[in-house]
Amino acid sequence: MRKLILLLLFFLVAGCSFKPAPAVTPIPTVTPTPAARYYPTADPQTAQALLSQVEIPKDYYHEKKLPDGTKIQYFFLEVISSGEITTMSAGDFVLDVVWVYERNRTVAYYPLVVGAQEGETYTPYYMGYAGAAKRQEYLDFLQNNDILGRGRRIYPSITGDYVSRGGIDWQGCGESVFCRLGKYMQDTYALDHQVELGIVGVNAPIPEGWALAFLWDAATNDNALPEYQKINLP
Repeated sequence: MRKLILLLLFFLVAGCSFKPAPAVTPIPTVTPTPAARYYPTADPQTAQALLSQVEIPKDYYHEKKLPDGTKIQYFFLEVISSGEITTMSAGDFVLDVVWVYERNRTVAYYPLVVGAQEGETYTPYYMGYAGAAKRQEYLDFLQNNDILGRGRRIYPSITGDYVSRGGIDWQGCGESVFCRLGKYMQDTYALDHQVELGIVGVNAPIPEGWALAFLWDAATNDNALPEYQKINLP
């Protein structure tokens, strides 16, 4: 009997050793999300110069009634050139931009589109330029006439049937370079509403890659008194 019990114990232990090991579920590795990157803010000295020399805008949305009763609705901003011109990519576009300061409730700092290259097509964004749409010729014009000089007052604006107090309908704007670039910026960064309210960059940083893609004019000897052309920046 003792031998029989020992034999049974042997088979029990042996049977246990042949059981497959339990499957081990691997612990998933967490893939870190790339940290959002933002543009730098204006340095304190420059910000103070803007706060003291430029009044806070009362309204960015405007409406004008023509003699025939037609209403023109538009958004109108004033920004100050830093004098720094760079190039950046945005979707299928290569953009020439000038970094500008916007005096709103504080001071925002971001790029304004100077011109957009798409394939072989170059589109100047300065409304005061009447020359050929050739990139280098256009940029030379801006430099030779000090259009983007540091402290220059620049006035981005947008108007059309797709503009209303409710915002900008980039989808209804059309298929021009201007419309498609504006739509790209809105679809990608959704900052239009902040621009329209004049609070871009006030309570939240401005993400890298965004640029204000409004057509613009500049205060020059031809269209403004000297005191309205530039401000003094450190």
